Amino acid sequence: MSGALRAYVHASGDPVAELERLRLLEDRYDEGTFRRIAGLGRLDGASCLEVGAGAGSVANWLAGAVGTGGRVVATDADPRFLGGLAEVGVEVWRHDILTDPLPAATFDLVHCRALLFHLAEPQRALGRMTAALRPGGWLLVEDADYVSVVAATLEHPLAGAFDRGAAAIAADGVGADLYNPYVGRRLGPLVAATGLADFGVEAIAHVRSGGSGPAELFARSVMTRRDEIIARGALSAAEFDALFAALADPSFCFVDARSFAAWGRRP
Repeated sequence: MSGALRAYVHASGDPVAELERLRLLEDRYDEGTFRRIAGLGRLDGASCLEVGAGAGSVANWLAGAVGTGGRVVATDADPRFLGGLAEVGVEVWRHDILTDPLPAATFDLVHCRALLFHLAEPQRALGRMTAALRPGGWLLVEDADYVSVVAATLEHPLAGAFDRGAAAIAADGVGADLYNPYVGRRLGPLVAATGLADFGVEAIAHVRSGGSGPAELFARSVMTRRDEIIARGALSAAEFDALFAALADPSFCFVDARSFAAWGRRP
């Protein structure tokens, strides 16, 4: 990984497990992403850029939306899961959004999701994405607010342990400079600062149950940091066990990380 990412917490994990985690992330977010992109207008023949493409579901969907007359470019600092996109005509670039060049005024749509959370300089990244838009092109940015994760079933015996665990994990990530759990709520101001027209912002909260896909995604995402968090004293092994027990319990419900999106059009 290059300087675009803080020490990316999933970069060195088992590739099979990481792909499974990314598929869970896609299941969690794809429906909302596709709805938002479709709401920006038809994409027939459009040129689209997907930044931080992950496992590729959005780029694959865009390939179908633009048709044979369009173009889709998918970038990632580590494009290890994007090889299959060539079969649907997607160009895959190994690319660091903070340091590597992008063609200016080229794309009708630039999109990123669950990316700015990891970046040390999100405003710089958005400025580079904006410069890659053609006049009239749209920027759509999506990320989450990870400090909004709290128990929804307050009477549940694991609710207190869940709240303490979720808060401690978010705080530890900030202290270790691994990510910015507040970036979701900042998307509106960050995109507004680019000067784009027709600016809009949306926030959606979901209540999830233990044992669901989003609960498994949460568990898998923090499991990679378990030993480090315990070593730093943010949580004990027993507290981690209680958090994971809540995430696996169908009788437990929690408010998932609030999903934010912001968008604008280049004049």
